[in-house]
Amino acid sequence: MNLVIRDAVEADLPAIIEIYNATVPTRMVTAELEPTTVEARLPWFRDHSPHEYPFWVAESGGRVIGWLDFKKLLPRRAYRGTAELSVYVDENFRRRGVGQRLLEEAIARAPSLGITALVGLIFGHNEPSLKLFQRFGFERWGFFPAVAQLDGLKRDLVIVGLHCEKPCSHGPADRPISVEATPNVYAPQARSYSDCLHLMRTLMQYRQEPVHSALLKIRDKYSMLHLDVLILIYHFAKICSGAILEIGAFVGGATIAAAFGVHDSDRQKKLIAIEPGGSVKHKRLGTRNILRDLERNLARQRVSKMVTLIKGRSFNPETVSAVHQALGSDEIGLLILDADAGKRRDIECYCNKLVDGCWMIIDDYCTADSNVKSAPSRADVDALVASGALESLGFYGWSTWVGRWRGK
Repeated sequence: MNLVIRDAVEADLPAIIEIYNATVPTRMVTAELEPTTVEARLPWFRDHSPHEYPFWVAESGGRVIGWLDFKKLLPRRAYRGTAELSVYVDENFRRRGVGQRLLEEAIARAPSLGITALVGLIFGHNEPSLKLFQRFGFERWGFFPAVAQLDGLKRDLVIVGLHCEKPCSHGPADRPISVEATPNVYAPQARSYSDCLHLMRTLMQYRQEPVHSALLKIRDKYSMLHLDVLILIYHFAKICSGAILEIGAFVGGATIAAAFGVHDSDRQKKLIAIEPGGSVKHKRLGTRNILRDLERNLARQRVSKMVTLIKGRSFNPETVSAVHQALGSDEIGLLILDADAGKRRDIECYCNKLVDGCWMIIDDYCTADSNVKSAPSRADVDALVASGALESLGFYGWSTWVGRWRGK
């Protein structure tokens, strides 16, 4: 199964509640005795934070087929490092490894969230869930006999728990980080390491899928970016919550990769590409007219209708206004910068529309000869990382920086 685990958004809530309500009559999973509604659960959903107590969905073929959330075990600060897990899977997709994948991801990511212990509250008669947690090393930490009344039957509650492995307490070799001395620095650093490993694993998984060969053809025809970067653009466009904005579309390689990702997400997302155009001699151009070739290439790949193409320089007021008009109330979940060296300038033009955690793809960050374009690009990015506005997840291919927006 092609399974994607991503942060849940409010648009997922109807599917989440449908999966949850299907378990109520079974009297196996939840202590709720009556189905709930989206409206009733909206405050509960909004109480989650992607960087503290996240809420994830498992998606296959654009359909939400399972979910997992972290919750505070107890409100006192001393219990901050302990979280309760809840895992639910669509009844049509059980026994196919969905719950296992969600739980595996939760255990792997817990340390980067500052979580040192995970617990599950499971009915004693729910043997499938007990076995799933036991398979991952959870032990019985508590037992409350006959505390639940389900249709006149008294049911036991079992508390299972797992102490999470302590992540590395240091950053790069030349910049040691002490957990005790700088707790505010440690959590983002550990999270970055976890996200880097996750992206590496994601790239390896995509190499076994048909989209890999499709993007290889796009790379050879339309793009100057490395294949790994096009795969990440596809992946981020597929999983991100929000719109996609690309600055510097050139002849459309990254635009097409993003459009493929939006298509495979089976969700409506705005895809906006900015390109000033011009005439230049280049091996990727057939007519020497950038805009003409861009529009032709989008049409050839049948993604023209998915892309809002804005002709102009990204920093011109009329272009900024056109982007904001195209976005409407939507925010940006993926920003692709591949124009000139003014990376900070472009980010400042649109930062008020970036969601916290917005994926960032910034080309020309690092090249062997430190050319005129890459040197100021790198200076801009490094300054934003140092200020805490950007979170670095490394660079891929030949010169492309990948990270997330943390400016808010």
